[in-house]
Amino acid sequence: MKQLFAIIVTILLIGPVTGYSQYFSTGQEPARIKWRQINTEHFQLIYPEEYEQKAQQLAYVFEKTYDYGYHTLGHSPRKISVILHTHTVQSNGLVAWAPKRMELFTTPHQKIYAQDWLEELAIHEFRHVVQMDKIQDELPDLLPILFGEQAAAAVVGAYLPFWFIEGDAVVIETALSNSGRGRLASFLMENKAQVVENGLYSYNKTSLGSYKDFVPNRYKFGYWMVGGTRKKYGSGIWSKVLREVAQRPLSVSPVNRILKQETGFNQRGLYQDLFLNYQKKWNEEINSLALTTSTLIRKPSKFYSNYTQAFAANDSTIVALKRDRSDLTRIVGISSDKQKTIFTPGSIFQESFSGRDNMLIWSERRPNVRWTHADRSVIVIYNQTTKAKKVFPFENKLFSPTLSPDFNRFAAVEIDKTNHYFLSIFNLKTGERLKQFQLPQNQFIFTPCWDDRGQVLYFVSLSSKGKSLTSISIDNGQFEIILDGGFHEIRSPYYHDGKIYFTGSFTGIDNIYSFNLRSNETKQLTSVRFGADYPTIIENQLLFSNYSSVGYQLAVLSSDSFLNKPFEEIQLKKYELANTLAEQEKQVIDFSGKEEASYDTKPYRKAAHLFNFHSWAPAYVDVNDYEIKPGISLFSQNKLGTAETRLGYEYNLEEEIGKYIAGFTYSGFFPVLDAEFDYGKRKSQYFQIKNTVDQVGNVVNSDTTIQQFSWNQLRFDGGVSFPLHFSQGRFSQYIRPQVEYSYQRISHTNTTPPEFPSGLYHSIAYQLYLQNSTGLAELDLVPRFAQTLELTIRNGLKSKSDIGSLSAIQSNLFFPGICRNHGIKIYNGFQTNEQGSSFGNQVRFPRGYNSFQNTKMYSMGIDYIMPLLYPDLSIGKFIYLKRLRTSLFYDFANVKGNSYSAEGEYIGSFSRDMNSVGIDLLGEGHLLRIVTPVTVGIRNAYHPKEQSFYFQFLFSVNFDSL
Repeated sequence: MKQLFAIIVTILLIGPVTGYSQYFSTGQEPARIKWRQINTEHFQLIYPEEYEQKAQQLAYVFEKTYDYGYHTLGHSPRKISVILHTHTVQSNGLVAWAPKRMELFTTPHQKIYAQDWLEELAIHEFRHVVQMDKIQDELPDLLPILFGEQAAAAVVGAYLPFWFIEGDAVVIETALSNSGRGRLASFLMENKAQVVENGLYSYNKTSLGSYKDFVPNRYKFGYWMVGGTRKKYGSGIWSKVLREVAQRPLSVSPVNRILKQETGFNQRGLYQDLFLNYQKKWNEEINSLALTTSTLIRKPSKFYSNYTQAFAANDSTIVALKRDRSDLTRIVGISSDKQKTIFTPGSIFQESFSGRDNMLIWSERRPNVRWTHADRSVIVIYNQTTKAKKVFPFENKLFSPTLSPDFNRFAAVEIDKTNHYFLSIFNLKTGERLKQFQLPQNQFIFTPCWDDRGQVLYFVSLSSKGKSLTSISIDNGQFEIILDGGFHEIRSPYYHDGKIYFTGSFTGIDNIYSFNLRSNETKQLTSVRFGADYPTIIENQLLFSNYSSVGYQLAVLSSDSFLNKPFEEIQLKKYELANTLAEQEKQVIDFSGKEEASYDTKPYRKAAHLFNFHSWAPAYVDVNDYEIKPGISLFSQNKLGTAETRLGYEYNLEEEIGKYIAGFTYSGFFPVLDAEFDYGKRKSQYFQIKNTVDQVGNVVNSDTTIQQFSWNQLRFDGGVSFPLHFSQGRFSQYIRPQVEYSYQRISHTNTTPPEFPSGLYHSIAYQLYLQNSTGLAELDLVPRFAQTLELTIRNGLKSKSDIGSLSAIQSNLFFPGICRNHGIKIYNGFQTNEQGSSFGNQVRFPRGYNSFQNTKMYSMGIDYIMPLLYPDLSIGKFIYLKRLRTSLFYDFANVKGNSYSAEGEYIGSFSRDMNSVGIDLLGEGHLLRIVTPVTVGIRNAYHPKEQSFYFQFLFSVNFDSL
């Protein structure tokens, strides 16, 4: 019983932090969409009505996946809802708990492995359902009764390493298919390169990341950890870990306890044992290679960076796409070891940049003004010589555009909202579609390239039998498979002088190959340590991206140094770990019957599904402010993410009295509607002086007593806002106009003093928020360039009780600092507050000062923000410190107001200057190896006028990493 009590306390304390992502919505679809649903034995699919055919197939895929996807975790999960986002250009999938659901973003991207995208998603995401449902099912019975679905989410967030959650899903997608990321050389090479070139990092650094050095993500690290453990200790070990976490989450370390029991190692020891063996094996493999000798174009930069999709713009300049941890994505020109930025694009899609001579073309994301899941792709064409940019929007989604040799057309992969795939050709000047081709069985298409006459397109196609190098004639639409790669990776085709150069993973390492269109010969040209990609030919030399622990760097290999190994002599890679995992799962899933699938369907009525109560707590939890107070809470979020309901009772310990609270937000209309209601008693106290007088009226004795009193308070806030998103390349804009009405009614009880105000208070507030900003590089602390402006007007509506008015304007300006990843922030604010207004201050006071009522106020502040160190310092499993940063600041404010006597009489006005100068010293990292990063620090401010110091403890949690 004591342990159960401890578990409850832990969920109350840790749950709002680790389980915050439970209460989130990924966004909304356009309100016009009509939804339908398919209910199978184990799944409810919710999808736009035009997606009917694909939804039928996907329902079949999920049911087949169910039959095989749970065995090695020893748990068959309960039914779950699956929401299909078909109007967005995003490619992703997720499983969330509280509310429990799966969301799939159905548009494939250009780097998927050799399996249908929806099949990939079904296998991977279903494994997350098994993980979570097993935790939910094996928790002590009282926890789901007390907390609902959030109990499982909190336990997972607090105790399970995220590398296991994702690594286990990658393992299952590999074991149950002929492909999977466990057989994808580019997926596996990052850990190999890091371990071989830099040695083993600490466990904390490898599992939680680093700002100093590049660390492969939890999917990649997790695959080696989960798969290696299964291979060595059996497929059932992780089922035991999940059971231990669920049944005894308050043991000192449930994951370590069962790992120690089964393997003799804790997490840290298991990592070292597995990766020391990997290191030895990988070194042996590399030492056995006959490596080709290539030359880097330029010296690698300080931070991990990737130079990809390069081509020769002229005899002296190479153009490439550069992605850098310390910088924004740039299109750069490289000549004589010098680099300059040609253009800074917006959010470029994977494998969607190319060029020819002085012309550049790419596909990038543009948000919908209102709907998150209705974003689109646009084609951008840029002329380096004239600096002219042209943007073509399209109804369908376009990826991997490529310019024709005559500069009159471009080809691109086109995908519609029902997942039909096309290779389309467009007019370069007008954007008009000229031709559209579709392969049999709706095969997926990757990264097309032209021949030198503009008559044939070469590309990679994907069928149920794997990937193939394919050609299509522009004139007659005839296509031909010219090289069958099966389930090995083939990508990045490039045509030159009768040959197709491409990337292949046949040896288990990505290398560059050539296919001779005249002789039908295939040869391996490079032999590199970790991976080669993006081939192109420059003056009889092969230019490609060569991977190492510092990223993809541009390299050249002369034709005299080509390996020229015939394909017939290549020993095809057998992925030992992947094959062992497949043997443990016993069978690859066969989805061949999905085209004939037929399930009953019916409409999914939005109005009938506004409420979906999923979690509750014997405490009042404010998920917006992350506060926990005595009381009760009840949470609802509908499956489409458009309606959120909050119900609860909050008990105020200071006043020893409580209030009822109800809130509702609806985001399914173009405006967002928000309302909150609370009702209860409030308490306070006042000093009462009781005088004793003599016969002539003189006071002979006075007693001062504290009198408690209460009053009834009913409050209602209702608002309408319009969150609008815009984007023009590297700058994005956000505009949110908002109107809010507030109503408050105060009534007396039998203890309320007569002079205490009562009656109705009405107010209306108008707010306009504007933001223009560049994106953030991974190592940036603030945007390089950004501006925000906030206008606020609050008016008390005329009634018996006038509560005044307030007007305020605030702005923030961001500029680059002296060094990269430094930033300058300048704040300005001004407000006027009608005397007697009961509105709080909108404009901020200088740091270290308490706010007070005023009539006018001007405030400004300047911060210089910069990183200090990237220590990657571990203190056991308790603290992992990734970055130390600081902010030097100066604040000033001039405040004007009126002064009153103790009796409330006006005695004059005042004007007061306040300023503070100080420093914030902050450490960023992880506590107790919980994946959510925290920032802890101290603020030291000096007030020159008062000659006093002010100290403040700082703490924040970054939920954006989840």
